[in-house]
Amino acid sequence: MTMGQRVRPTAAEIFAPADLLQGILVVSSFGFWAVMLGLVPVLLFRVWLT
Repeated sequence: MTMGQRVRPTAAEIFAPADLLQGILVVSSFGFWAVMLGLVPVLLFRVWLT
């Protein structure tokens, strides 16, 4: 076996897909709450006016 050759994958290689999925989930949930907090007052105001 030569120097620098790994037999087992590193923890970063194992958990990279899970980290990516969690990052996408966090970003999408922030986007969801930003849209909700932006739209709810507008919709309530429109309903209140009618």
